[in-house]
Amino acid sequence: MYKLLIVDDEKMIRMGIKNGIGWAELGIEEVYTAASAMEALSIVEKEHPQIMLTDISMAEMSGLALMEKIREQYGEKEIRILVLTGYDKFEYARQCLQMRVQNFLLKPIDEEELKASVQEQINILEEIRMKQELEHASLRTEGSKRQAAMEHFMRDLVHQRLGESILEYPEELAADRKKSMEIAILIPEVYMGKGRKQDLDFRQLTIKNICMDLIDARRAGITFLDDDGKIVLAIYTSDTERNVTEWLEELSEILENECDIKPRVVLGSEAEGLDNLFVSYNDALFLLEQERKGFREIVRSGSEQNKEQLIQDIYREFKQTMTANIANANRVMHIFENFGQATKSYNLSRSQVQKWCYDMASSMYFTCITETGELVDNRMESLLKMLVSADKDEALEMTEMFIRKLVFREEEQQHEIITSARRYIDENLGSDLSVAKLAEQFYVSTNYFSRLFKKVMNEGCNEYIVKKRIEKSRILLETTTIKAGKIAMMVGYNDTNYFSLAFKKHTGMSPTKYRETLQSRQE
Repeated sequence: MYKLLIVDDEKMIRMGIKNGIGWAELGIEEVYTAASAMEALSIVEKEHPQIMLTDISMAEMSGLALMEKIREQYGEKEIRILVLTGYDKFEYARQCLQMRVQNFLLKPIDEEELKASVQEQINILEEIRMKQELEHASLRTEGSKRQAAMEHFMRDLVHQRLGESILEYPEELAADRKKSMEIAILIPEVYMGKGRKQDLDFRQLTIKNICMDLIDARRAGITFLDDDGKIVLAIYTSDTERNVTEWLEELSEILENECDIKPRVVLGSEAEGLDNLFVSYNDALFLLEQERKGFREIVRSGSEQNKEQLIQDIYREFKQTMTANIANANRVMHIFENFGQATKSYNLSRSQVQKWCYDMASSMYFTCITETGELVDNRMESLLKMLVSADKDEALEMTEMFIRKLVFREEEQQHEIITSARRYIDENLGSDLSVAKLAEQFYVSTNYFSRLFKKVMNEGCNEYIVKKRIEKSRILLETTTIKAGKIAMMVGYNDTNYFSLAFKKHTGMSPTKYRETLQSRQE
């Protein structure tokens, strides 16, 4: 569906055009109007209409100046421009051609002529979109083949089927051959559970793709399946923005938000280079057998286990829970209320309450800045000055006010982020969409975006993407003769098997069967 902008300083004309034509029948989803060129520029920047119908003669800024600014800022392909004017002058027509206008229409215009002109632009936009989707699909197919070859190599590597002297590494791995890595295996019993095999296969592929979006896309490691179908992560132990445990903790939280699972992970020893990666893999397999019935989320060997155990004191539990729920303002304030009661129950000293209040506020502020990209200001300095002279009750009250302003102000911006994200997803289903890429698009952390999307939409972002892609693929199966494999690429699936599993999960039948059933009903 497309968006249309009508620009005319005469209200009767612009509203007549807006209300006098059944735009939805042409595939126009939204129709915006602007009484001036400046208002039009604001709408173009905010709403990104694909078609603009504009008058030439307007006060303050002419339609020609408006078109020139749009072409300068957005280029020719960004918006299709139709000019509507009462002036039948050659000079106007010449200047419109220079602005690369798609059509030049004279007032009063016939309704059918206007509809035909807009329909022509929509047809061109559809051709451009289909061509882009096919080009993207071709690129993804090539990338998918290279990915499959690399995963096959990694599988042979850890299972020691390449021999002691490996002559040739895939191009993607050659430069990193000497880097230290550590194997992490996701324990299958935790995330597979019970269910139909096709649903379990779909879930495993979903989990694998999320791992790849977080780990592989950031060049922190490599995701692949071993011979038994377990998801294996080979994570670099240096030259990355965080250590292995931090990567796994973030991955665990995202999987909980997106797939409603809390996977356990076993870690092998650190391996010096890819040639020795099988040692780390075998260590992880050994631990997997030893810890199969355990409860720790991240399992390490030997003395490393003690390092990974968190200190289970009350304060740290409160602080971690609050920062983890920063996208849920009411939840944060409820936890802080319990924290305040706990400080009184344990009869903490004034200095201890001051210290913990400042530390908790600092953690919340730091989390807000790092996850939302908000600019640093002097709020923490002001709070510190107030806390120094406060008693216990005053310290709790000041900190509560600080955190309340922080999280509720943030909450006001949350719906805007998710609304924009949904619009972006709907308009880019054929692109490479993922939670990590969307978070980057809106300048927030992956964890924050994942939690926020689930809170606002009551479903994971990944599930929303899948649902929308299946909706689009159903329309294509119903209205075109394009083959199912090509449709898979057009809606963003590199793996046709993954597409088939997703489609069957949502419709109860394969794409081919769905089309055959629909055709038989129409006969």
